[in-house]
Amino acid sequence: MTAATVQTDDTFWEPRRTLTLAAARRHSRFITVFRGLLIGLAICLVGALTYFIFDGPKSETVVTNESEIVRMTNPRYTGTDGDGEPYTLTAEYAVRSRTDVNAVRLINPVLNFVRLEGVETSNIIAKEGLYDSKAQTMELRTDVTVRTDDGYVCETTHARILATDKTVQGDEPIFCTGDFGQVRGDSYQILDNYSRFIFLGNVKGKIVPEPDNAIEDE
Repeated sequence: MTAATVQTDDTFWEPRRTLTLAAARRHSRFITVFRGLLIGLAICLVGALTYFIFDGPKSETVVTNESEIVRMTNPRYTGTDGDGEPYTLTAEYAVRSRTDVNAVRLINPVLNFVRLEGVETSNIIAKEGLYDSKAQTMELRTDVTVRTDDGYVCETTHARILATDKTVQGDEPIFCTGDFGQVRGDSYQILDNYSRFIFLGNVKGKIVPEPDNAIEDE
């Protein structure tokens, strides 16, 4: 009888135990490397956070004015004065106030108005102003110029316009030129349908005499 070689269980499982040990060693090395990477990454994150807290770029804080809520481009307001004559008020843009819905802040306002029925339009321009739509008053400031239909030009820095009364008041110096000559004052009033100018305080002027148009009969 021929003898048969029988492979025992211990011989069969020996290679598998060897492979399992090698895999465990590789896994241990992977864990060690991965742990080192995590530690390095954590150190980098802490360093970056420290930089942005102390030396990094600072964010710009935008301050908003809560009293201004509506901005309008090229606004146009219309109304009538005490005599029923129309006027128009335009601007480059306007901002309505939250605290007073009737108050509108204007940039580069232009007021066009009629002094008397049948005459050309006069105007007042400025760099900035405040319009009260309910009271129909305008407070104009900075580079204010008044031009009337009869050729008078006045330069000042303040004009308070009461559309209903058809008057203008100013608390700042004014300088006017026209057919009458030149005149300046520390303050002023424009009354009687914007036709009568009153200069107040340190008034100086150069008045041009009216020409004698009388013709004598021969």
